[in-house]
Amino acid sequence: MRNPAWEQSLEPKIAQARDELRARDPREIAERSGAVYYEIEEGQGRLQVRFFGQPYTVTWPDLEVFDPTGQRCSNPVQAVLLQYLVLADGTPLAQQWVSLRELPNGAFYERAFQSYSGNLVARAFKSDIDAFREAALQLGGEPLALGDAAFRFWALPKIPLALVYWSGGEEFPASAQVLFDASAGHYHHLEMLAHLGAMLCDRVIAVHRREFSVK
Repeated sequence: MRNPAWEQSLEPKIAQARDELRARDPREIAERSGAVYYEIEEGQGRLQVRFFGQPYTVTWPDLEVFDPTGQRCSNPVQAVLLQYLVLADGTPLAQQWVSLRELPNGAFYERAFQSYSGNLVARAFKSDIDAFREAALQLGGEPLALGDAAFRFWALPKIPLALVYWSGGEEFPASAQVLFDASAGHYHHLEMLAHLGAMLCDRVIAVHRREFSVK
């Protein structure tokens, strides 16, 4: 569900991110973030960033973000990509999955985050672990040895997300949770990491609902 007030509140943050990025070398930005920089002519080019597996374009030096169809992105997507480019510092992945609670300052947000991420996934799939696997694979998820079923998704080049599902049983209901690499704080603000996790859950649920409506 869109939140127009929140989207509008992002405009100053987007402007600040653009100012900070313009003061840097785009090649260095690309190296630290896992993006690719293409120079069109001196002082002008574009950064290509893969966002949930799709190539998004950030123009240089205007720093406008466009989706794979060439449409200018909404404020939330502009903010996600531009702030990612600002914050990315090249820290290697920790190869350790942690909850939002375990990230710096994450404990305060964990309960609310779970309510609009993993809990929605658990309710949508209703212990149907095969349907969960099918939806995750359709989105390009890479299987992980966690829970009863789990998949890794690349939200951004340096921000992998894991979506873990437990099918439950007679004593416990089904549950799901989004996990982050322990290095995630080097690449985005906590608010936006939570937003990425929610986006992932929304996408998995949307794929399932499309399949369910067909069947």
